[in-house]
Amino acid sequence: MKLELIKSAHAVGESNFHIQLTPAFRQDIFSDSNVAELTLAYIIEKLNEFKVVLVGYGFGPDHLHLFVANVRFVSEMEMVRQIKGYSSFKMRKHFSNLFRNKLWGKKFWSEGHFYRSVGAVNYETMKTYVQESQEKHWTKIEKPKITEYQKKIIDF
Repeated sequence: MKLELIKSAHAVGESNFHIQLTPAFRQDIFSDSNVAELTLAYIIEKLNEFKVVLVGYGFGPDHLHLFVANVRFVSEMEMVRQIKGYSSFKMRKHFSNLFRNKLWGKKFWSEGHFYRSVGAVNYETMKTYVQESQEKHWTKIEKPKITEYQKKIIDF
């Protein structure tokens, strides 16, 4: 899929993200294809409200990868908050019997998420991002070391 740059009266660009979401308690609820399909359907509903394009997705038994494009009318953080909140509410309200033995209370998703901004998205780049993120999607980023060539913004 070739994505075109988004053009408006005052801007041209693209904003694509690889996002990984994890169910609460890292339970393997997506090993049930019904839970995976229903959750994805609710996520797509919310993405459509924001005019965000779902380019690709992939489920592991205990996580979900989303590749989204055209993230223009909402911030990445707000988009994730909305899709997690909406899908959690709908799944718990209508289909809690499918995962009641693994999740309880009002939790469906874990607290955090992984995200990475990406350029043009195709099958190969999606595969690469998924493979790279498996090892580091929950690790903290170390503070970078400043070299003699780097300056602070205030030094310019």
